[in-house]
Amino acid sequence: MAKSKVFGGCYPALVTPMGDGDGLTNPVNQEAMNKLIDYVLKGGVDGILVAGCTGHATSMTWDEQVALMKNCLDHVSGKTKVIAGDGSNCTREAIDAAKKIEDLGITTHLQISPYQNKPMQEGLYQHYAQIASKVDGDIIVYNVPGRTAKNIDAETTIRLAKEFSNIVAVKEASGDMEQIKKIIAGTQDLDFSVVSGDDNLNLEIIKAGGTGGISVAANVDPGRTCDVVRLAREGKFEEARAVDAKLKELYRVLFMETNPQPTHYALRKIGIPVGVARLPLIDVTDGAKKEIDKVLLDLRLTR
Repeated sequence: MAKSKVFGGCYPALVTPMGDGDGLTNPVNQEAMNKLIDYVLKGGVDGILVAGCTGHATSMTWDEQVALMKNCLDHVSGKTKVIAGDGSNCTREAIDAAKKIEDLGITTHLQISPYQNKPMQEGLYQHYAQIASKVDGDIIVYNVPGRTAKNIDAETTIRLAKEFSNIVAVKEASGDMEQIKKIIAGTQDLDFSVVSGDDNLNLEIIKAGGTGGISVAANVDPGRTCDVVRLAREGKFEEARAVDAKLKELYRVLFMETNPQPTHYALRKIGIPVGVARLPLIDVTDGAKKEIDKVLLDLRLTR
């Protein structure tokens, strides 16, 4: 059974619903966001992440992000934990944003590693060290080299976990199980969590000692995605594997084109009007729609 750590469970990385428009300034659709939140809460999630990569935060202004997070916090009204995706490739901006969001009452921050800058490991360490020393809340380090073009090495993550008590977790989306196991081993005596950032590795990471997942699939099928995480955390790996097997095709189609384009389409198909993401993201192709339609039908999420 996974250890009880600071952070664990199943958290959907929510898409940000958009209203109609020209793809440039489509307004955030808070009514649809509230409907999505209610849907995932009914599915049994342990909390929500707002304005992460799946929420295409880089296509919103900071004012829009702060307003979105405030509205989501008001809507959940204490019923679940809200995590803010408030990172930036500018260290100063990441700190300023986290402070603004803490003023709203959100005290857990998912901080993506700096994208585009491609810092050395010492630069990555200094980036997170500055944030941790200037922000009061809890920080989840987000390692996603597929978006940032730079991996956070296990040694850097372990160093941060040992030196800063408010760096409470890492969301690992490197896909490198050897690295993930090294982080788990190096932080096992700390109050620090390793969570999955890849749905197809949720089960494997929890089995290795991780504590949960921040999930794209939980937008679309929160019930079964949460079942995988819960059963694995309870040590019921065969039961978890049986549920996980049913979701493999969902994991695949949600990333067959750039995330979150397929998730926007899938949610529209199941009745949540999240619209199309802002440019430079677009709607999925007709071929992708056909594959997603089949998966949703097979999972009985649509008829």
